Amino acid sequence: MGFISLSEAADRLGISLLYLRDLIDRTDRKETVLDPDKTADFWSSTTSLIPERDLRTYEHMLARRRFVRFCEKFADVLVDDVELSCRPGWKLLLERVAERVRWMPSEWNVRLRKAREKSGCLVLGFEYDRDQQAAYNEIERLREEIRLSSLSMCEECGRQARFRYSPSRSLTLCGRHARLAEPTLPGDGVMADPAFDGGSLSELPSDG
Repeated sequence: MGFISLSEAADRLGISLLYLRDLIDRTDRKETVLDPDKTADFWSSTTSLIPERDLRTYEHMLARRRFVRFCEKFADVLVDDVELSCRPGWKLLLERVAERVRWMPSEWNVRLRKAREKSGCLVLGFEYDRDQQAAYNEIERLREEIRLSSLSMCEECGRQARFRYSPSRSLTLCGRHARLAEPTLPGDGVMADPAFDGGSLSELPSDG
């Protein structure tokens, strides 16, 4: 079995080394990383290795995180350059949105323009006929419905979750992924909806 360095793996996957490390951490695959230097730190080591065959696994993970199949399945209700900058745990919410858009009247010309994580919530943007008041009303209802639903679903894996109040990465996460929002601020566990419970929140940086 052949091994390659993390930097070579990142190059072959077309992503940054930092993003690959983050992906490995988020998907609990650190145990698959080998390092001849037993004292090395995972985040800074230059000697870390992974089995070359694991590249296929990471290719599948990246396709899932980039919503490749979702974009293929729902191309008819997405704009050509749709922005999907959220994590894979919210895929079911995106599918719910796309199915709802398919049922909207064709004269509304509704297309999903973006779906992004902001302050721990899933925020949606649409293109539609702005002269259609009924379209505006329905889209606003859908946006709020999905935003509220995202506050109880882990952005990483889709499990039952809650909002985690953090100084730099306020996210909605399950217990398994709660560490991604550490350290937390006073009010974590009490604040359920950042839009109404107050607080100064930052967005999760986009993938590199």
